[in-house]
Amino acid sequence: MGGRGRWAAALLALALVGCSPTPVEPAEPPADQALARVAQALTELDFTAVAFAGGGRPAAETDQIIEAMDGFRPQVSPGAIDYQGDGRASGQLDFVWPLPSGDWAYQSTVRLTLVGQDWTPEWAPDVIHPRLDAQTRLIRLRFAAKRAGITGQGGQGIVEEVAITRLGIDKTFIEADQWEASAQALAQLLDLDPAVYAQQVLEAGPLAFVEAERRRPDQVPDILAVPGARGLADTALQTATPGFMAEILGTLRQATAEEVEASQGRIVAGELVGAAGLQRVFDASLRGVPGDQVYLGPRGDDFGQATSDNILHDVPAVPGETLVTSFDVAVQRQAEAVLAQAGQPAAAVVVRPSDGAILAAAVSPQTEGRPDATLNHFPPGSTFKIVTALALLRHGLTPDSPVECPTAAVAGGVVVRNYDGYPSAFNGIITLAQAMAQSCNTAFVSQVGRLDDGDLLAAAGSLGAGIDYDAGGLLYGEVPTPDSEAMLGQMTIGQGGVLMSPTAMAGVIASVAAGQTVVPWMAAPLKPVSTAAPLTPAEAAALQSMLAYTVNAGLASSLQGVAVGAKSGTAEYGSGDPLPTHAWMVAYNDADRAAAVWAQDGGGSSTAGPLIRQLLG
Repeated sequence: MGGRGRWAAALLALALVGCSPTPVEPAEPPADQALARVAQALTELDFTAVAFAGGGRPAAETDQIIEAMDGFRPQVSPGAIDYQGDGRASGQLDFVWPLPSGDWAYQSTVRLTLVGQDWTPEWAPDVIHPRLDAQTRLIRLRFAAKRAGITGQGGQGIVEEVAITRLGIDKTFIEADQWEASAQALAQLLDLDPAVYAQQVLEAGPLAFVEAERRRPDQVPDILAVPGARGLADTALQTATPGFMAEILGTLRQATAEEVEASQGRIVAGELVGAAGLQRVFDASLRGVPGDQVYLGPRGDDFGQATSDNILHDVPAVPGETLVTSFDVAVQRQAEAVLAQAGQPAAAVVVRPSDGAILAAAVSPQTEGRPDATLNHFPPGSTFKIVTALALLRHGLTPDSPVECPTAAVAGGVVVRNYDGYPSAFNGIITLAQAMAQSCNTAFVSQVGRLDDGDLLAAAGSLGAGIDYDAGGLLYGEVPTPDSEAMLGQMTIGQGGVLMSPTAMAGVIASVAAGQTVVPWMAAPLKPVSTAAPLTPAEAAALQSMLAYTVNAGLASSLQGVAVGAKSGTAEYGSGDPLPTHAWMVAYNDADRAAAVWAQDGGGSSTAGPLIRQLLG
């Protein structure tokens, strides 16, 4: 054949190839539904809808394979299918085990055989994991995370790991007929409820050590006379002094069964969790994340050993994250010492105006553990006149503006008078600064005509109060919307439904001191950012001048030499004739300190004044 003929033949061959139809898969039905049924059976651990080839007992064998996975179950989904022809195929299964440390994901393969028009899966242990066989199973180990501590200013330790002794009854040391009597004897020695602890001992297993209490080594009594009593050396997170900052920090306790179940494996029975305060608010971050290890072990009672050759999944525990707080240990100790001498329910908060950090929050013993400094609020009385004064400044008044201070004022039909002993020299026309310094109720109530319904709330917000911020356990007070002129009149003097916590009033006085809006905070991860209109320098200067005048020539004169600016308050509450009164005092000095003190009964200057003098002195 000539050259031209050979080229023609070649072109014809190429044309024939180019026109050949695309190869078609064998005429076999798809295996998607069969693979999906296998995935569903493994997810639900219900194999009744799947008929496996190759014998075996898929349900029973699966139970054996995963029985040491601590109740965790995989989520299985179907993947790609590889058709191999002659009625054979392989389907990919995507496994995801939702473990506390994170998802454990991998793929396995199930073999499929076409029987008639139906694909039948073949059972084998490696359907669950590629490395499983007839003699092995999956075994999970849990590694507990180390709970973190709590620090204050400059890394000062507040909750730290210290040496402790775990006191309890070791049931293996004594006979069964001694368990109850020994438990009762140890409980009495430790000032615990004998019946409750004895029941705990009786309900525990025969080989159990049943802990009764944890104490510092130097606080352990002589327990040798109690049969079966033991003291085990250990460490625990505690404050340097028992009870220090208890209302703020909260406590640790063993997790409840409900908490264990809801945690999806992050918490196990017997683990300590935060019960109140900061320990509870930040429990998850303080607790850390437990680690997970899964290895191939023998079936049956033998768990074997995890080695580098048989470990399938290994994620270490992540320790808890230290909680950084605003507290200054020295200032906190001082505040607790001052409140310990109050002799009545009282609370105090000390704030650093330059950044809003709460340096101390303390309560007196008479509060009986209530967090009155941070999570309770009360009518603020005349200390709230700072807020009212700001609202009036925004309506054009100045500290020198003349206002009327009558012996009685009427707002919405309700008559308001001044406190008993109000100096008559300051009745009539006085300045707004004098009304603040002498705490003239009628002067402030008489100004209701200048105020709109939202003015007091807006002014409170500009002073760091009245707005609910998520700050990890702090109340910033409530300033309701008045429903009448009478209510608004009462609100101008810190009554009428206005409620403030000591934290909130510390923010008010700190804002005045700083010359800008200050929102108090105690936990760095939840440091709030004000959403209110900012306090302006001119407004702050006017308030500073009035509160300085209150110290120099008004009802806060007892704080001269200690405070730069201050305001006292007395607020009626409850029922009776006469009504009982809360006592308040707020003040700031020139050492970047501001404080608020509340006491359940008494007068502002006489009851709260001496306490705040000690705090700032």
